[in-house]
Amino acid sequence: MNTDSDRKIHPDKVLVIGLDGATFDLIKPWVAEGALPTLQRLMREGAYGELRSTVPPMTGPAWTTFATGVNPGKHRLYDWIARKPQSYEFLPVTALDCKAPMIYSLLSQTGRRVCALNIPMTYPPLPVNGVMVSGLPAPSTRNTITYPTELYQEILHAVGDYILYPDPGQAYSDSGVDAFLTRLYKTTELRIKTLDYLRSREAWDFAMVVFNGTDTISHALWKYMDKTHPLHDPQQAEKYGSAIHDYYQHLDSQLARIVDTLPDDTTLVVMSDHGFGPFHKFIHVNNWLMREGFMKLKPGALARIKHTLFRLGFSPMNVYDTLMRLGFGALKREVVRGQGQGLLKTLFLSFEDVDWSRTQAYSLGNVGQIRINLVGREPFGCVQLGLEYERVRTEIIERLKTLRDPKTGELVAETIYRREELYSGDYFEEAPDIVFLPRRLEYFGFGEYEFGSHKIIEAMKRGISGTHRMNGIFLAYGAAVRAGVEIQNAALVDLAPTILHLMGEEVPAHMDGRVLTEVLRDDVTPIARKRSTTPTPTDSNGGNPNQGDVLSAEEQKVLAERLRSLGYVG
Repeated sequence: MNTDSDRKIHPDKVLVIGLDGATFDLIKPWVAEGALPTLQRLMREGAYGELRSTVPPMTGPAWTTFATGVNPGKHRLYDWIARKPQSYEFLPVTALDCKAPMIYSLLSQTGRRVCALNIPMTYPPLPVNGVMVSGLPAPSTRNTITYPTELYQEILHAVGDYILYPDPGQAYSDSGVDAFLTRLYKTTELRIKTLDYLRSREAWDFAMVVFNGTDTISHALWKYMDKTHPLHDPQQAEKYGSAIHDYYQHLDSQLARIVDTLPDDTTLVVMSDHGFGPFHKFIHVNNWLMREGFMKLKPGALARIKHTLFRLGFSPMNVYDTLMRLGFGALKREVVRGQGQGLLKTLFLSFEDVDWSRTQAYSLGNVGQIRINLVGREPFGCVQLGLEYERVRTEIIERLKTLRDPKTGELVAETIYRREELYSGDYFEEAPDIVFLPRRLEYFGFGEYEFGSHKIIEAMKRGISGTHRMNGIFLAYGAAVRAGVEIQNAALVDLAPTILHLMGEEVPAHMDGRVLTEVLRDDVTPIARKRSTTPTPTDSNGGNPNQGDVLSAEEQKVLAERLRSLGYVG
């Protein structure tokens, strides 16, 4: 005779499908028209809701927050890049920079079997109890991107090929869109085949794959879909206007097979790290800081000459735009390289021309990050911690509130945060001192090592036409999940503790996120299965025993170039 206890549901496995940059702003209208039947089913038969991303909503901190369940002040990643110690230069960040244990390592330590495919911020690959194929920012398949190392050749033998990710730069000119789409669909096909192979190979407890295509196609092709976009071309839209819609449909059809065959002991989570929307204009934050007197240039003759040329419009973005119009776009890397590496480095204004002894603030990074040039933290800091720091920071914030787009007259700094409003933890001191989210995030606050343009606010002329939003997606489906629940106030930081809870594992006290209990049925009792494997040796720094390693200069160069091609480094 069955007791109530016998009838309880005991899930202990989780399968996560990451749709990088996916947004309900697109999904809900397409579901309403019947174009996405699988996502519609998940919303009807499972739980769903928007998922608040990190501030700023960038890939590096967002995926690391997902994996660790903590805010950037605890895991240390605030952007794709970080300031190089004792310098004003930047370095790309990787999994080696993460200082909090990731869920892949936490599960491995308990003996749970992990199968992780193409998750951003897992390069270099972590040694897990199972298998891992690194995602962004892995520079190339010529690097070691799998754990164990021999897994890559095994995948090639089983699947035939493997592509890290499509290059959205192909689609930044109309002539390259077809090649981009061909590579995008080929990458997706190989990703699905690899997932099928790894899931069949592994007796997994936690499996996860991320599809980057929802992000890259939105970066590249948003202007074709959006009739109100400044770069919208009706003629090109006839050919490519449905490209994003069609790719979502393609992934929806692939999801159907997974949903149809989901075992009772497995909970499916579909999520994104951030949302998406149109991108219209840059805010060149360092130009604004210079205009407002917070940043000063050196008094020497060379800096004066470069500044004069700069004011006349001699800057990387303008030179690149001219080259593109003349048909020499291939020279982009010689013009827009960052850190003074380009062919014209001796004439472009850069951080090398800044008088740091008189500079109170600077911007380095994406969306709207401002750092105070602090004594004892920056190599040539001139602002004292305490009353002077607060005075300078308050003055910057008050002036930001008055920054207007000269074309439209609208205020562009929509939300402004002091760092203590967003972050806490052992790595709080590495946080930007001010973060502002530009209006509707249609503006993009950019802090460049080389001053990309002589303007403060400038319309995007080519390249990416869509960029990140704060509202990602969350869907959960399975025997453990309440049907038809739309959750409120869920955040990316909540997913790691929720996954651990679903698997019957203890949620570590250091995690900032909460278990999303409102999506779970009352009769759910997660019970972890008996461990049959030896826990993988890990340490506290993200679970990677190679945390003391550093990337080679060549790896750093390749990663920086990839970030530039994605539009995240100037």
